[in-house]
Amino acid sequence: MNVPVDAPGRHRRIVGCMSGTSLDGIDAALVDVRGGGPSLVARLVAHASVPLGDLGPRLRAVADGAPHTAAEIAALARDLALLHVDVIRMVLPDDGSIDLVATHGQTVHHVPPLSWQLLTPAVIADALDCTVVSDLRAADLAAGGQGAPITPIADAVLFGHDTECRTIVNLGGFCNITRLQGRAVERGHDVCLCNQLLDGLARRRLGTPYDADGAVASAGAIVIDVYERLVGLLRRQAACGRSLGTGDPARTFIEAVSSVDAPEDALHTAAGAIAEVVVESVGDTDRMVLAGGGARNATLVDLIARRATAPVIITDALGVPAQAREAAAMAVLGALSADGVPITGAATTGVREPAPISGAWVHR
Repeated sequence: MNVPVDAPGRHRRIVGCMSGTSLDGIDAALVDVRGGGPSLVARLVAHASVPLGDLGPRLRAVADGAPHTAAEIAALARDLALLHVDVIRMVLPDDGSIDLVATHGQTVHHVPPLSWQLLTPAVIADALDCTVVSDLRAADLAAGGQGAPITPIADAVLFGHDTECRTIVNLGGFCNITRLQGRAVERGHDVCLCNQLLDGLARRRLGTPYDADGAVASAGAIVIDVYERLVGLLRRQAACGRSLGTGDPARTFIEAVSSVDAPEDALHTAAGAIAEVVVESVGDTDRMVLAGGGARNATLVDLIARRATAPVIITDALGVPAQAREAAAMAVLGALSADGVPITGAATTGVREPAPISGAWVHR
């Protein structure tokens, strides 16, 4: 007997995976999904992360447009899928049974209408003997949308509140926000560079992949003329009205801070400028909810909290660790798409008529 997609007793175990533009690792989240369709309820059960290791530089080279043969790209897509298998196995339930894997893949190009999330999903399906959905942005792009952000409807499922207006702020490679009125998505959009700028500065000025916990930045101070110039650049990016991606490199923004001698001042100034533009973009809200890798940067979080007029919390306080939020969102998007619910809309990606089913499916 077929179970209606919105049956309250319906139960699925879905793993979501995310590898973001910061190119620091793959996150996996096991999510328990009850019911279906627009009224489904999702609960995070387990999550894990693995570093990309030597895949990181290889993926960055492709994203930066370095010449590669078809064989090199195919091998990279397969190796990335095999690493996905490793992290998924870390979150499997005791009996090893799951209903679906929903994976983002690695964005190596995103300039709408073109977007490429590199992965070989069939490798995952074969290794785990389960159905896999990937390439969740493609249907939106084909219908005229920007392909991003795609997590707002999942944010509504995971973080919506009956009476509060909450704004979910993802501090990833780029910052994007989801504004929720109660449990409905009011709007969602990309804002500006975030970790791509801070990590780029760390690589250049510190020789490290990132400024761990914002420790170096915490010892610095804002250099006001550079801060004002950087705020202006980030404001223009926030006002561009489109999704951000590989066509928006951080190089110009990093150069804007090059005149600052002390690395700690450069990082503090950049974090302050990001915080300023993020808080401006959020506007009035009852609560700011921070997520993404940048939520682990104590200096950035503090600078946002100082500027915000609403309480600022991290998604950990709502049961989803900041690092797991995007992977958990992928699981929810996979469930919704399987149920024929459009995962994007005019208020988020600008799509004219969202597709009822998104993604490329490998069935097992």
